[in-house]
Amino acid sequence: MNIYSNPQLYDAIHQYHKWDLNLIRSIANNFDGPVLELASGTGRLSQGIIELGLDYTGLDLSKSFLETAKKQFGHNARFILGDMRAFNIGGKFDFIFIGFNSFLHNLTIKDAKNCLECINSHLSNHGCFLLSIFMPDPIFLYREEDKSYPATDYFKFENSRCRIMEKNRYNPQTQINELRWFVERDGQISSEEYHFSMRMFYPHEMDIILSESGFIIKNKIGDYDGSPMDKDSGMQIYVCKKY
Repeated sequence: MNIYSNPQLYDAIHQYHKWDLNLIRSIANNFDGPVLELASGTGRLSQGIIELGLDYTGLDLSKSFLETAKKQFGHNARFILGDMRAFNIGGKFDFIFIGFNSFLHNLTIKDAKNCLECINSHLSNHGCFLLSIFMPDPIFLYREEDKSYPATDYFKFENSRCRIMEKNRYNPQTQINELRWFVERDGQISSEEYHFSMRMFYPHEMDIILSESGFIIKNKIGDYDGSPMDKDSGMQIYVCKKY
């Protein structure tokens, strides 16, 4: 089953995930013009942008996630069904961002470039683009394949104390990490199983891909506290402008 088919579970998992919002809001607050979020999901980050009084548009590939977002925020925002690798929604945006790791669903260099070129064509000349992804971690990627590891803290869902357990398989040739999530409910693994894949991108790759897609990197950030990116950073956060 696709994890993006269950918006209620997704929201329960991410209900306390606020660490990225302040950084994204601080950049959005520099602009008066419209904001576009790609892979906007159920609207986890939407409210923080809407509260700034900015014109917000969210694009996502999941119908069920968009329906959830529309129910919560649709009266103050626009939500569009679309693929971040191939979209044309008209107009220009002063701030475009892709939140926590969603860019990693581009499983090939071609997909990644298609996504970035679409972003470039929708970004205003004075606008800003933010991209946030994991720094590839060999300890995580090369774990024992048949062993389950905790992927989340405990959370409340459907009157149960839950957490996500995961298994992964990493292919170093394709740089794709295949993940399987299992829901542990009150100490017991349920029959629910969710699958998704993410391609790992290394900093030297991102430098090239962003440049070839028409972007200048203004800032490289290594965590949501704003600290600079270095070899020990857990995140790659790129703040870019157009050439």
